[in-house]
Amino acid sequence: MGNEMMDNIIGRICTRLELEEVDETVINELAVTVSDRLCIRLGEGSLPDPFRSICVDATVKMVRRMYYEGISSEGTSNMSTSFVEDILSEYDDEIAAWKEKKANAGGSGRVVRFL
Repeated sequence: MGNEMMDNIIGRICTRLELEEVDETVINELAVTVSDRLCIRLGEGSLPDPFRSICVDATVKMVRRMYYEGISSEGTSNMSTSFVEDILSEYDDEIAAWKEKKANAGGSGRVVRFL
């Protein structure tokens, strides 16, 4: 991902986390991780522009997960806590739509599905 794009993403993340004390090095590392994972799921070498907002959103969630955001259940008597395992799964519909659109972009618009 280009430096300008990453700077834009980091700036947007810092804006959202303005009132929280988070090291920018940690933010940068998490943003790169989210970007890499999105690229893998999208089958792209670099993060497409429409996925910048998802990268920002998911990175903020990762930062806050360090402080217990993303808890899917929590018990009080035995102190049991569990987290949502895959932050990017929330964006599966967007990822699938992107991949389908890209697959159809060069052809007739028909999709062949093998059973």
